[in-house]
Amino acid sequence: MKKAMLVVFSLILVVSVSAQESGLGVGFSSEGLEGKYWKGANAVAFHWDLNSHIGADYLFHDYDMVTVTDNPTPVYYGAGVGLGSYKSINSDFEETTELDLNIRGVAGIAFYVSSMPIDIYLEITPSLGVLGGTGFGIGSALGFRYYF
Repeated sequence: MKKAMLVVFSLILVVSVSAQESGLGVGFSSEGLEGKYWKGANAVAFHWDLNSHIGADYLFHDYDMVTVTDNPTPVYYGAGVGLGSYKSINSDFEETTELDLNIRGVAGIAFYVSSMPIDIYLEITPSLGVLGGTGFGIGSALGFRYYF
């Protein structure tokens, strides 16, 4: 699974674009490695915790909700899925590896640095496990992305 995630990430890095509101951005957050690919006014975000979990979200952006400076400060929201694995102990006290699938919501705000192709963002991600580790959880991330 780690090899597949590395191949996907490598393919993402091959794409070359410019500006925060188009193309591809790659960066780091408190949750791991992040990517964002713009599709018109919306975007697809990718996440990898550098271990055993990957995720993807479809995001909608509202540029009029918050104005901090002359730089764009979009509020974004969306939904996505997460996939990973975790270790657990079965009834025979043996360690097993289980598949984990969840659906998640995303809400956040981004700040675009006008002098560089960078955005800084803060987001919250409530999730609901539907396979493996079921239950409700809330995550958050503070990060940045550099746009090619």
